[in-house]
Amino acid sequence: MPPKNLTIVEVKIPVAKLREGMYVCKLDKPWVESSFVFQGFLVTNESLIKKLKEECRYVYIDENRGASPEKSLAEMASENTKPKKNFLDKILGRKSNVLVRKDTHKLIDIVERNISTEDIRPPLKPVSFDQEKDAARVAHTHASALIKDFMSHVKQGGAVDIIVAKHAVDDCISSILRSPDAMLLLMRLKTKDYSMWQHSMNVSVLAITLGRYLNLHDDELMLLGLAGMFHDIGKLGISNKVLAEVKTKAELTAMLNSHTLLGRDILLKCMGQLAEVAATVAYSHHEHLDGSGFPRGLQGAQICAYTRMISIVNLYDNLTTDRPGKKALTHYDAMTVLLEKAHKHLDATLVDSFNRCIGTYPVGCVVEMSSGEIAMVVEENESQRLRPKVILLTNPEKEQISKKVVNLADIEFINEHSSYFIKAIVDAKSYGITL
Repeated sequence: MPPKNLTIVEVKIPVAKLREGMYVCKLDKPWVESSFVFQGFLVTNESLIKKLKEECRYVYIDENRGASPEKSLAEMASENTKPKKNFLDKILGRKSNVLVRKDTHKLIDIVERNISTEDIRPPLKPVSFDQEKDAARVAHTHASALIKDFMSHVKQGGAVDIIVAKHAVDDCISSILRSPDAMLLLMRLKTKDYSMWQHSMNVSVLAITLGRYLNLHDDELMLLGLAGMFHDIGKLGISNKVLAEVKTKAELTAMLNSHTLLGRDILLKCMGQLAEVAATVAYSHHEHLDGSGFPRGLQGAQICAYTRMISIVNLYDNLTTDRPGKKALTHYDAMTVLLEKAHKHLDATLVDSFNRCIGTYPVGCVVEMSSGEIAMVVEENESQRLRPKVILLTNPEKEQISKKVVNLADIEFINEHSSYFIKAIVDAKSYGITL
């Protein structure tokens, strides 16, 4: 939210009149239909002006955040009587539109320990699972279709369509900010033939959900969503013909490992602010903090904040998904693996945040009740995280029944069933349950 004493002075100008030092606060089209990730930015170089000329005929600049058509940045600075630090804060301030969420953060500050995650409070959910489920289904279906379409296009040698991807991510961000439970449940309902597009969708959803939990700024959520969506895009550059020519396990491993470099090259062909972050994540999401990862053996500070987060949620989705020769782990077992890899392979602070974000009984997991009934968690109760809302799937004898919703945190239910609780997370398939 802008300071109270800083009014917004919007001026519409042709892109041809843009120059360095101006602050672009609005385009001649919606931000989501542009290739720009950040919704408001200071023009710092000629290449940015060139990019704006390619996409817009005119833009709006904020004269209180940057140079005006009449005055240069230097002239404005010389006229300002406040200390230089305050003036620069004014010129380089955040975007002007008022955010619903307060005190948002940047991921780099969390990774560099400038902000303690213990002090961060996730935003409240403005709507419930029941209120959001229909909108989430529409957003998930729309985003999934867009992902499949642009992946098919890239597979055939086409370029990444940034605008299409941003539309897909924007829909998901909006739903997750309203109520993450609905989107997380849809993510858990994996198709029989789990594919790359669904994995990319899941990693994007998990990254945005963790970003919401850390109360990251909207621009950060967009970057994380896009980075999650594109992290494995290099696999599209490995044709079935090339895979068919692989004869040994070592050759197969080397070929699959090459997807990080291929992904970087595909994304670096894109223009705009997305390319650098997405390409970096695609190239480095298999690197480890101790230097034991691939392809370059990066370590410590060489691995960027976005890569650290995508590496965590990517591994989690892989661990909780059935793959050839490897059975999916339960949430508990998957988190055990992540916690074991914290410090050595993964960022410990972000792993701990992810553990707290997902919770003991994450949405979509199947559990056994103290009564012997099998149920699925459908919504977390933020004030009582060990007592979520569940749907009963079987009776105590493990016979499937008509689904019944039970809110374990409902005070009347607690008073009547004080000894009724979740006993353990279980494998749904063991009880003949297909989600």
